[in-house]
Amino acid sequence: MAVINESVAFMCSIAHEVTNMKGAIIGFGKIAAGHLAGYRQCDGLLITSIVDVSPKRRRLAEERFGLAAYSTFKQLVASQDLDFIDVCTPPDTHAFYSAQALDGDFHTLCEKPVFLPDRSGYQDQIAQINSSNQLFYPCHVYKFSPILSEVKKIVQGGTLGKIVRADFKTFRAGHALGVEEWQPDWRRKMSIAKGGILRDHGPHSIYTAMHLTHSMPLSISCITGRFAKGFPQTEDTALVRMKCTNDVEVSFTLSWSASHRSTCYSLSGTHGSLMVDDDELSWSSKGKVNKKLINSEFNDPSHQNWFRDMFRDFEALVCHPERRVPLIIEALVTSAAIDAAYRSSCRAGAWIELDIPEYPVT
Repeated sequence: MAVINESVAFMCSIAHEVTNMKGAIIGFGKIAAGHLAGYRQCDGLLITSIVDVSPKRRRLAEERFGLAAYSTFKQLVASQDLDFIDVCTPPDTHAFYSAQALDGDFHTLCEKPVFLPDRSGYQDQIAQINSSNQLFYPCHVYKFSPILSEVKKIVQGGTLGKIVRADFKTFRAGHALGVEEWQPDWRRKMSIAKGGILRDHGPHSIYTAMHLTHSMPLSISCITGRFAKGFPQTEDTALVRMKCTNDVEVSFTLSWSASHRSTCYSLSGTHGSLMVDDDELSWSSKGKVNKKLINSEFNDPSHQNWFRDMFRDFEALVCHPERRVPLIIEALVTSAAIDAAYRSSCRAGAWIELDIPEYPVT
């Protein structure tokens, strides 16, 4: 199954149609605060309300942000006239709230990981999305980072030639903490997070690799481990290799037990190479070295400006739905690769072929 890797340049900033849609955020934690800040930079999208299980988070939403707050989805839809729902809860409830939103005939955005296997594999989630007339939008936000957007332009310009290899490194001194009002260490609890750093940061590396190299993973090898003490349920380090279409090889290293925070991306092509080191971008081609300093915002965990641009893309797809299917396929491949990586880790890094479910193209 081919992945149609379209450019994120097609956004409302090019042919902007203000949609004036009202929406609600489900799960008002730290990442939801970044979402809200992003929405407030978009003229056509208005967040009116939130749902959260924590009374303190609901009170915060009401008092600091002027939002209506509810404890259940049922209360929300009975009280608000909405056009879209943004699911920002932890991974264990993504499918549940996405299904409720699509059943309610709302456009639906969902934070990563978008798909998690259940007894049907992904089939129930796929059927739910395919049967809905509304847009389902995976929140793959790293594609909207300013520095990676510049990298995409360089790759598309042909300066590097055919991309043959990508290497990514994501180092953090610990896992991102949730809000104090509700289980701040939820990312290290298997029942909630459904994995460790591989499930949390891994999707960013996989969909970004597909986006930048115009390839799709075919097989994967992964070794995981735990170096930090106190969180025995989930891994804090992952070493991953992928064999992809178009003869592209990808590797990425993830760690929550590093001594420092850094984000590095490198690409190798037949005519040159490229390196991103936090805010520094350098690339060489045919003997010429180029350097650029860009505020990547990798170290802003709210990613509010990335979300602003992503939500403008969401708005564009509501108006022009041509790219809906490629985004769903991208999310399915990403989740299938993560699942295969976990299987590989259980087999000491053995190569595992991806089992990607078919998505009906209509």
